[in-house]
Amino acid sequence: MRRPSLALIALAAALALPAAASDVYISLAGSSAGSALPLGLPPFAANDPSSAQDAAMAQQTHDVVREDLMFSRYFKILEDGPRFDGNNLKAITRDWKLRGAGWVLTVKTAAPGGGGKARLSLTVSLTNLESGEQVFDRYYQQDAQFWRSLAHRVSDDLVKALTGKTGIAHSQLVFCNNQTGHKEVYLADYDGANLRRLTTHRAITLLPRISPDRKSVAYTSYKDGNPDLFLMDLETGKAKALSNDQGLNVAGGFSPDGNQMLMTLSRQKHPNIFVKNIADGSVARLTQHNGVDTSPTFSPDAGQVAFVSDRSGNPQVYILDMTTQRARKITPRMNWCDSPSWSPTGEWIAFAGRSRPKDPIDIFIVDVTGNQTRQLTRGEGSNEDPSWSPDGRFLAFVSTRNGRPELFIMDADGSAPHRLVEIPGASSTPHWSR
Repeated sequence: MRRPSLALIALAAALALPAAASDVYISLAGSSAGSALPLGLPPFAANDPSSAQDAAMAQQTHDVVREDLMFSRYFKILEDGPRFDGNNLKAITRDWKLRGAGWVLTVKTAAPGGGGKARLSLTVSLTNLESGEQVFDRYYQQDAQFWRSLAHRVSDDLVKALTGKTGIAHSQLVFCNNQTGHKEVYLADYDGANLRRLTTHRAITLLPRISPDRKSVAYTSYKDGNPDLFLMDLETGKAKALSNDQGLNVAGGFSPDGNQMLMTLSRQKHPNIFVKNIADGSVARLTQHNGVDTSPTFSPDAGQVAFVSDRSGNPQVYILDMTTQRARKITPRMNWCDSPSWSPTGEWIAFAGRSRPKDPIDIFIVDVTGNQTRQLTRGEGSNEDPSWSPDGRFLAFVSTRNGRPELFIMDADGSAPHRLVEIPGASSTPHWSR
């Protein structure tokens, strides 16, 4: 079992590496199979059935939308029904209703032709089979190179139309991986697709955090010899120093509006929690402790901060009130804690920890009162670094259950864990975009 550590100890260890509520969907119970909406999903129709390009585009956009909707848990996908040919919607609705569908989704795709900037178009209709009404009828067009993003957009719009919830198919995860021999920052879609490396510092690079508008990523790198905090513009790929005091400069998390950044700074002394105004550069100190305070994360309203401190002996999760500056411990029954992540819905804080000294590291959640603590993983390797999905229904985390640290996603009750993406090397510290 890997020895547990605070973020400070993790950074030090890295230096030794070789150079080479009423809303049922917010609750932990999630969506049950019985409450899932029965949705008929015939293959997408190609605008020109004789065109291999049109047919291929219809198939691949269908597959992405299908996976998005299945992942959401909001839908029971029905596929054994009549095909949609682009013009026979009225003729097939009765058969889909007889097969148990409450709605049917039909899509016609037009693949990009030659000349100019290639564009992909989708004509999307969602029909209520009880009333016969088309409750969703939209035309989409986008540069063909971003066809997957367009499919995610359709999925999120459908989730919003049928459930009133904001979909997460457009969200992304940022994380670190050492497949090149150095820890670098990577970015991937929520389903593991479109994986790309963001940094090429050839140095230790750690603890990335993506901004709420998804336009920038903060991370710590030793590329200049000191653990400095950088902010990268995702459009240009250019990074600038956000904090480079002597000693630790580690991102905790952006405020919900993106205007502030929680940080762990040591300034050649004990690590404590600070908050930085990104626009004017001003910095305010939030904790003053002669030990280690680290891993801060904002509450959804930015009125509180969860963090880890060893002030009571072993590392525990605390909540700091931003107005009173008072901190209270919420994990009294834990032996060790690290990497808290506040749920977007506000009720829960996920963290890595163990109840007893010899236990493996697992993922837990604790409510903000500290009265309820629930264990989500149970000894299947070491499980660390939890990060909530934008809707608070899923958690990304790192697990060694397959022999090396890999990215996993599970439901917020700990069920249905699965590996996010097959990638060489060891991955760490995922952060899910808003």
